[in-house]
Amino acid sequence: MRLFLITPHLIAGGAERDTIALAGGLVHRGHRVTLVSHGGALSPEAKDCGVEVVELRTHSRTPRGLARLSRELAALIAERGCDLVHTQAILPAVAARRGLGRGVPVLVTIHNLHRRWSYPLAAGLLRWAADRVLFVSDYERRNFRRCGFPDNLALTVQTGLPDAFFDIEPERTGDRFTFLMPARIDGRKGHDDLLRAVSICGDAPFDVWIAGDGPARRSLERMAARLGVTGRVKFLGFQRDMPALLERVNALVLPSLRESLPLSLREGFAAGLPAVATAVGGIPELVEHGRTGLLVPRRDHRRLARAMRCLAVRPGLVDSMGETARRTAERRWRLKGYLDQLEMVYRELLEGR
Repeated sequence: MRLFLITPHLIAGGAERDTIALAGGLVHRGHRVTLVSHGGALSPEAKDCGVEVVELRTHSRTPRGLARLSRELAALIAERGCDLVHTQAILPAVAARRGLGRGVPVLVTIHNLHRRWSYPLAAGLLRWAADRVLFVSDYERRNFRRCGFPDNLALTVQTGLPDAFFDIEPERTGDRFTFLMPARIDGRKGHDDLLRAVSICGDAPFDVWIAGDGPARRSLERMAARLGVTGRVKFLGFQRDMPALLERVNALVLPSLRESLPLSLREGFAAGLPAVATAVGGIPELVEHGRTGLLVPRRDHRRLARAMRCLAVRPGLVDSMGETARRTAERRWRLKGYLDQLEMVYRELLEGR
């Protein structure tokens, strides 16, 4: 198949890394894939997968910007040919539909909407623009259903992980337990609650590594200094080799304020790492409290601190949860199974034309 994948950016985020894994997997299966985006730090990784990367101004939110994107997509697809468009956001799907009409199927994957007020508008746009919508969590699918999006056009399909995450063998050194928080620092992931939790843990035997970058990093580093936790919290910045990093830690922590189905936790599960996370959005679909990790309420840094201390002092519990997490990942998030599901959806859409 000749496929066009469209994502607004290739910044260092979960949805973007999901998209690159998908594009590379499709190329490996013999499909011709063009990945259209506004560019970003992950563009080289996409190219390394053998994917053709084309940079357009795909994140335009104005009527004029959408009209321009529609024209550019139509011209690009007329030049290269296309069987199906698969977008990772709503506005690119609207632009594709405007530019291509009904001649090419448009499939949309919804990873996460950040603003609750946007659901009714999003549902209306997708009813017009999309032939099918994939949701990475039942949580997001229910949100759209409540806004009138027809369930017969919706599927829940959880994205798959590259094999490298399943091949991780721990190489942890040192006596101190280490939590990893891999997340973009943008004010939505609860980094501030994590720092508060560390500050009240006293002499609890654990450290925290924060992997990622973003607009809120400087203020977060200043907060760490004010709270006196700089000796126990390490800011690693943007990390390209996540499997290598996961080999060196004991557990994940993700006190997000809002999530759909975070990639970071799924990657950690594949590596055999349990997680402490907030019970928000689709996270309870992933973390089974007491079996693969511990769930805490959002914005409750005291409960977060207790849960982190619990894992840090109970290595037997960590090993048991980690093994259950790994089995869960094997069953649910192998890239092969994800690609099999997607190819089936692609064929159904093409046969329905």
